Amino acid sequence: MTYVILDLEWNGAYTRKTHGFFNEIIEIGAVKINDRLEQEDTFHAVIRPVVSRKLTTLVQDLTGIGEEELEEGEPFSRAVSRLRRWIGDRQAVVMTWSTTDLMVLLENCRYFLHSERIPFMNRYADLQAYCQARLHYGTAQQMGLSRACELLEIPEEGMELHRALDDSILTGQVFTRVYEPASFAGAVRAADREFYDRLTFKTVIISDIHDEHVNREDLHFRCEECGRPLRRAGEWKFRSRAFCADFLCRACERKYTARVQVKLKYDGPVTRRKLILKPPDPPAQTADGAGGAEESGAASPA
Repeated sequence: MTYVILDLEWNGAYTRKTHGFFNEIIEIGAVKINDRLEQEDTFHAVIRPVVSRKLTTLVQDLTGIGEEELEEGEPFSRAVSRLRRWIGDRQAVVMTWSTTDLMVLLENCRYFLHSERIPFMNRYADLQAYCQARLHYGTAQQMGLSRACELLEIPEEGMELHRALDDSILTGQVFTRVYEPASFAGAVRAADREFYDRLTFKTVIISDIHDEHVNREDLHFRCEECGRPLRRAGEWKFRSRAFCADFLCRACERKYTARVQVKLKYDGPVTRRKLILKPPDPPAQTADGAGGAEESGAASPA
């Protein structure tokens, strides 16, 4: 079995061809690991950009790549051809740290190769997601490569971070530390049509309360104090990417604000509900500005 870990660096630029911004790959780094989990070989390519020869300040600061270095680079198509020959094994599992690099790679294959597939990839695994699962990191936030190295006590000294080759080597070391055959087999996906459909599917936030993907049952709530059904006290409004409405418990007079967000994903709608208790109303004010409580004490003598 061959495992290939890829890392990319890219430069964002506006292109008239697509009438939008394009993430043009300027560097590819890769490490090849054999079935004994040994680093077998490395691959490196600097790519001469054609969409924009000027690097953004952010890219220059992060990578340290200079425009002179890029001028000596090769075309994207030639780099991909070399990478394909270097991988060799058609059944190799290609990995990236999250699917962000994968999406950028596909974007470049579409732009330069007019291909809807990544030509050298038949099997894929998201190493970031696999690593988070193995380290029980949770999914509240994505784990960065440096954080993974820290948790696994992998030294980063002497490595050029945000350079594709060194980042791929570090990622490969993370892989060999967390690898376990049975769990990793479940993380590998065939790069078939469904894989690309899922990869490129755009998640949509539903903003129409009458949309067919909104489950009417999800719009009903119960009081968190007494458990009785709440009565909606106003119309549903869409704000801050969710449906919002006020609710009232007629039994204990508690007031709530409900939030319902519906995301349409590849596998169908995903609904998140939240009920927020509103603070009690302030006491009513009397004409002289005093509270509604009964006054105490005798009247002042004349």
